[in-house]
Amino acid sequence: MKKYSKGNLKKKIFLKFLIILVSLIVIASVSLLVYILVNKNIVYEKINDEAKFVSDDEATASMPIVIDNVLVGGVYDKKWVSTEKFYLKSNNKSDVEIDIYNKSGKKGEFVINSISQGSGTTVYSATTNSNFVDEYFAIPKNANKNAMLIPATQKKNVTEEEVDLVKKALGIYRLFNTTVKVTEVYNVTLSQGNNGKLIFATNQVGKSMGVYSCVVYVDSRNKPTLIKYNYARDTENAADWPIYSFKFIGDLNLDGTSEIIMQEIKEFEVKYDIIEYKDNKFKEVLSTVIK
Repeated sequence: MKKYSKGNLKKKIFLKFLIILVSLIVIASVSLLVYILVNKNIVYEKINDEAKFVSDDEATASMPIVIDNVLVGGVYDKKWVSTEKFYLKSNNKSDVEIDIYNKSGKKGEFVINSISQGSGTTVYSATTNSNFVDEYFAIPKNANKNAMLIPATQKKNVTEEEVDLVKKALGIYRLFNTTVKVTEVYNVTLSQGNNGKLIFATNQVGKSMGVYSCVVYVDSRNKPTLIKYNYARDTENAADWPIYSFKFIGDLNLDGTSEIIMQEIKEFEVKYDIIEYKDNKFKEVLSTVIK
């Protein structure tokens, strides 16, 4: 009769566990390889499309949000209204008092004379702002609130810690391209006492497979969060691959928390994104494309 051994039983259990673990790793690796070969473009982003579905009454009463003379949507009682919904329904397309902000803060009070559709789906505004050089965003006039109490400041020097934070935020996406080149770092304030950094990064040219662009937010505890990521495997045919860049940070709906305004530059178009931070998550709430 074979003598029972508790040690042998533990070894058998461990061996089975090891076999299962190795099998899962092999399956995951093969699946990832197939995914990479099948998909030429991989995108990570979170989008809240509630702005498209506000009521007609809310859209009718909504006020415009403008970036560099381009309408990116509207706002009503802190709710977002999509560009299309605003343009079709809003009664506030002319003689609208606005506050204009540039990168250093509030520039002044101006008026939107008219809002009209240009070529394609882009909607433009004509304002009394005569300076066409400075980039700006405009929101409905509010004498009691400032949308940019603390402007973003760009860091001049990139640290190894910031590179490591991008690597940490990318997680599994690093398998597609392992290199990191930080292009921009900004000190930003999302709300009172909520300070952090925005890091824009891409890959190092000529190293690893494909190209990517990403945006990472790092909070005051040095915890990184991936906001956007876009990877293209075929670098010779990557017209739809965007490079992300920073524009502004400001409280566009005056709810106490600032939004991130960024740009996606592709070969044949430019896209403005409004990123909201809510419930500890970053989501795109408004956007518009210029072709």
